[in-house]
Amino acid sequence: MSPVHSQAEPHQPHGRDARLSAPSANRNAADIARALAGHLPAAGRVLEIAAGTGEHAVALARANPELTWEPTDIAPARRASIDAWARAEGLINIRPAAPLDAAAPDWQAGPVAQAYAAVYLSNLLHLLSMPHAANVFAGAARALAPGGCFCLYGPFREHGAYRSEGDERFDTQLQAADPETGYKSVEWVTETARAAGLDRNARIELPANNLILVFTKP
Repeated sequence: MSPVHSQAEPHQPHGRDARLSAPSANRNAADIARALAGHLPAAGRVLEIAAGTGEHAVALARANPELTWEPTDIAPARRASIDAWARAEGLINIRPAAPLDAAAPDWQAGPVAQAYAAVYLSNLLHLLSMPHAANVFAGAARALAPGGCFCLYGPFREHGAYRSEGDERFDTQLQAADPETGYKSVEWVTETARAAGLDRNARIELPANNLILVFTKP
């Protein structure tokens, strides 16, 4: 099983259609949309990796109507959920969800000639091994046009410590289930992004001790 199948939070049915809902995604979507104002490009195509239920795609596409949002996910049920959310919200700037395993080596999203203005990823790195996480950064760098940004949301360690006791407990649970997964440090993420050709230019505090890290492709 690909590691991108892993989900730390169960997705619950939403109504009678294919929509799924994750409580944390529902809670933090508006905060993320506000935090990314001024960081996402004014127009262009955005690739969302591991878009999950589609609740972040809906919030960010609604907040940025000039962007064309292109969500992906490896799981058919989640792709169906993403498409159902887009239909239910009437958002015409969300493309149909496409299959993508961004933990795989040498992954490619779309034609090379059609680079993305931005790549967005939320709540995935702690569910991956370090080699698989490095594949995510390498692929994001390949997908971006020069000047494009990679926006990364989630929980991290920083300066050799967890950001809360809850984070430490959760990371212990993750590593007990799979020792190769677990929280990545901000420092490791920054170095891994740099090795892929991305420069960090923002660190944004969000509720629940989470961060958004924004990287740019020169």
